[in-house]
Amino acid sequence: MKNKIAVIGAMDCEIELLRKLLANPEEINAGRFTVFKGTVGEHDVIVARSGVGKVAAASCTQFLSDKFSPDYIINTGVAGGISDDLKIGDVVVATKLVHHDFDATALGYARGYICNGINPKEPTIFYSDEKLNEKFEEVALKTLSKDCIHKGLIASGDMFIGTSSKKEELKELFGATAAEMESAAIAQTAYLNNIPFLIVRAISDLADGTKTENFGEFEHHSAQISAEIIKNLLNEI
Repeated sequence: MKNKIAVIGAMDCEIELLRKLLANPEEINAGRFTVFKGTVGEHDVIVARSGVGKVAAASCTQFLSDKFSPDYIINTGVAGGISDDLKIGDVVVATKLVHHDFDATALGYARGYICNGINPKEPTIFYSDEKLNEKFEEVALKTLSKDCIHKGLIASGDMFIGTSSKKEELKELFGATAAEMESAAIAQTAYLNNIPFLIVRAISDLADGTKTENFGEFEHHSAQISAEIIKNLLNEI
C-alpha cells in the first residue's frame, strides 16, 4: 500500500542517510526548513531538517502536515540515555512522550502538565502509534541485538541534559528512558493533526556529563544507527 511518509531530523547528521536514499529527489524551498521529497519503494517520502529545539520541531511538523498531508510522521535522531539499562549506540522507540520542562507547579499542577484542561495532577502524555512501534521493533531486530532495543518514555525540553542530578530528576518525575529536545513537540503537533507518529532515538550520551569530549563522534555514529533502521523500515512498511 502506497503511503506518504514525513521523516524529521533536527540536524543534518540525522537525515543525511535518508536523504541519499530518496529516488527522484527534489529539494523544496521551504523557508527556514531543509526539505527533500522523493520515493522509497512505493512510498512518497519527505525528509526534513527541522533545526534544534521544540519550537523548530513543532513548526516543521506543522509545515509538513499542511503542505504534504502525510499518512505518517517519523522522527529520527539522537538522545541522552536516562535509564540505567542504556549504553551508547542503543536505540529507544518511544511509547510515550512528555514535555519535561513545562512547569506550572506553582499553580498546583503536575510537572509536565501542559494546561490543556485534562488531568492537571498528571503530566500530559502523548502516545506513539502502536502498529508503527511494533513494525519498527521487527525491523530493528534485523540490525541490532534484542538487548540494544528499548521501549519507554522520552522526555523533551529545551535544554541539554548533562548532569547526574538532572538525569535523576527525569527518572523520578516521569520514569524517563531517554531525553532530548524535539520529540514531544513533534508528537504533540502530530496528535493535534491526527497523524500517527513514530519516534526513534539512538543514544549518543548518558546524560550525565561523562564522555562529552567525544560527543560529536558519538552523536554522528548514533544518528546513523537510527537512520539506518528507519531506512529499512521505509522499505518494509
